[in-house]
Amino acid sequence: MKRWKTWVRKNQFAIKLEAGILLTIIVLTYLITHVVWFNGTVAGKSMEPNFYKGDHYFASQTATIRRGDIVVINPPGSSQQKLFIKRVIALPHDQISSHDDTTYINHHAIAEPYLDPYKARLRPGMLLTKNFTLHELFGIRRVPQNSYFVMGDNRRQSVDSRHFNAVNRRDIIGVVKLRFWPLNRWTIY
Repeated sequence: MKRWKTWVRKNQFAIKLEAGILLTIIVLTYLITHVVWFNGTVAGKSMEPNFYKGDHYFASQTATIRRGDIVVINPPGSSQQKLFIKRVIALPHDQISSHDDTTYINHHAIAEPYLDPYKARLRPGMLLTKNFTLHELFGIRRVPQNSYFVMGDNRRQSVDSRHFNAVNRRDIIGVVKLRFWPLNRWTIY
């Protein structure tokens, strides 16, 4: 016991340094994974073929939201703690519509190459995205302030803003920045 006390006294600085480093690592890991980043798992089919059930991702809770970003949302009106993963299609104050499988933002067609794998499998005359306007769906002309219109890439099987309207910024948990599992589909966004 005496030898132990002597060793501790001689190595007091090194012990404090190591404890400080360990505590710093623990605090930084907690902050990164709970404050700055959000770690999640895809639960449904709404983002196939870009995300599959069981894919794991990191989402930034502090990133700026841009059109085309993949976001994790707490869906409006949801009483469950089930999070959705969707793609941002329209920003606050945008007009949005879809006609003959082309999405229009402020009356301009937008490119959606992530939909090509689905469109290629459709029979002639079938639409991946049903025709709609924001006015037909919800009686409004533009996406409300501080809100975002989101849709799943698997448009035929996605419950999204076409069903529950635009998502308020406070209900967006984060912007997906990295899919880290499975390893063969590892992707930085």
